[in-house]
Amino acid sequence: DAVGRSFRALRLVRDYERQNVGVMLTQVEHPWLDRDAMVLGVDHNWRPTDKWNIQTRLIGSQIDEHGGTTRDSGATLWADYNAGNGWRSQWILMHFGDSLEINDFGYLSRPNLNYAHWQVSRRFTDLGEDSAYASREWRWRVSATDNDHGLPLQRQFRAMLQSQRRDGGNEYAQVNINSAGHDDRILRGHGILRTPPNWNAFYERSRPRKGDWELYGNIGLQRGGLGEDREVGYNLQFRPTYFINDAFNVFVVAYVESTPQWMVWQQDNLLGTFDQRGLEFDAGVNWTIGSRQELRVKLQALAMDACLRQAWRTEADGTPVPVDEPVSDFSLRNLGFQVRYRYELAPLSDLYVVYGRGGYLYNDFGRDAASQLLDAFSLRDSEQLLVKLSYRFEL
Repeated sequence: DAVGRSFRALRLVRDYERQNVGVMLTQVEHPWLDRDAMVLGVDHNWRPTDKWNIQTRLIGSQIDEHGGTTRDSGATLWADYNAGNGWRSQWILMHFGDSLEINDFGYLSRPNLNYAHWQVSRRFTDLGEDSAYASREWRWRVSATDNDHGLPLQRQFRAMLQSQRRDGGNEYAQVNINSAGHDDRILRGHGILRTPPNWNAFYERSRPRKGDWELYGNIGLQRGGLGEDREVGYNLQFRPTYFINDAFNVFVVAYVESTPQWMVWQQDNLLGTFDQRGLEFDAGVNWTIGSRQELRVKLQALAMDACLRQAWRTEADGTPVPVDEPVSDFSLRNLGFQVRYRYELAPLSDLYVVYGRGGYLYNDFGRDAASQLLDAFSLRDSEQLLVKLSYRFEL
């Protein structure tokens, strides 16, 4: 905007032998929005013994906007305990007030939240030499999430397994089991939605470069949505990278997903569950040309098709009720393509040449994702060529 913004920050820290205390004050003035945001945070890190690590945070915000003032606060407590022999425990408590706002300078995914979890983990490093794994760590967690008005959002049990392989690769697996709860945001201020029990699982594996190839892949499963006829959805991703030499590699990414009960808000307290299918294709080139040049090429094309399964209205307590109201299928496709060349003229002095092309098309009707993905390559809503010179002067 024409009148700009002003950012100010003050940070003070005092260190002690086993603890430190800090204070941070930020202010953002945004005249165009008639908004002045001030946030004060206090942080304390304490290690009372070698086994305990305790971190606490207190935060408060004051927002002056259009003649009104809004104040709120939040706090977090994070305690880690190392019991020895590979065992660890973790406790986290979080409270964010309904009107807490720090996003003018920082980031908070959402206010209006109370969260608690207890996690126990065990790490194994004394695996046999014939094992494919150098170490494995199990983590088990129970958590509870409410909003700041006492509405239960979620109760969850989570199991995780992190593995380091002897071939240099990594594996990670996770299962979440969620109780029935509520979603207080999907209707965008038009009420709440009761959600049934649901679960999801995820596994990923990476293999470092062996010869000319580096590999990565993951798979996810989930069962969510509304109603009794909920099916299991899935997503798959595979990324091979081929090294022509140490300075030149190319990669592709193939991704497919199916969400049989995808919930999408329509208007007021109306939402639809859709049978959603998605495809994505990425590709790229990374080439370091000598010590002063580099060329990078990136392509991303995606397509999605969503066919209506059922329209729903919610009652005052959030109970979803199936209704026979018109809700349209929809589909979309998107393309992004970029070529970036950099030439180093001198230390801290570079010439950049960037070509970019992209496009987006939304349809209020269904169309299979495969056809949408092929048509995405013809999108050309925008096309740009940018030349930038960055040069360091000495006075």
